Amino acid sequence: MKKHNVLPVIFGASLMLVIIFEEFLYRKIWVFEPILIAIIGIGSFFILLNSLMKKNWKNAIIISLSGLIAGTIYLPRTELLKSKPILKARLIDDLSSLSLTLREDKTFELVQETWMGTLEAFTGKYQIDGTRIIFLDEPYDNDFIPNTVDIYNDKIILNGDINKPDTSFAQFFDIQLNLLKNPDHKG
Repeated sequence: MKKHNVLPVIFGASLMLVIIFEEFLYRKIWVFEPILIAIIGIGSFFILLNSLMKKNWKNAIIISLSGLIAGTIYLPRTELLKSKPILKARLIDDLSSLSLTLREDKTFELVQETWMGTLEAFTGKYQIDGTRIIFLDEPYDNDFIPNTVDIYNDKIILNGDINKPDTSFAQFFDIQLNLLKNPDHKG
């Protein structure tokens, strides 16, 4: 391989690898992960710009394809390709929180967050039965969140007793978006 082709290959491969292993890198190097992505992204951009100005089409194609592949890998992680949220709620604890999103396509996401960032995401299917949300897949890795929860006013109650809802600290999700009440919504 020629010396002037090495840099685009290194940056292009690095760009794809940091996108593929983004979550792993975030858990291992935390704050430095976005900095690493920014350095590789900016470096790739300048290599592409330099290649275009010098009309070095081989390097431009290498960087462009790497960027296209990295974008294709990253795109499904964004909200662009996901179904519209119909309910968003958050449970706040002392040092962490859980964000629950129910989507139109009957899927849910439960994301655990701490002061260090997002830790883990649980996904699966759900169904609605009146004011009850029934998780068809395990919503969490322990019994803290049951398979069935109740919607009570602007809260999602975890204790399973709608007649005596437990709204003490960290025992409910505070609903931030609720399109389930909308009569036009078929759910």
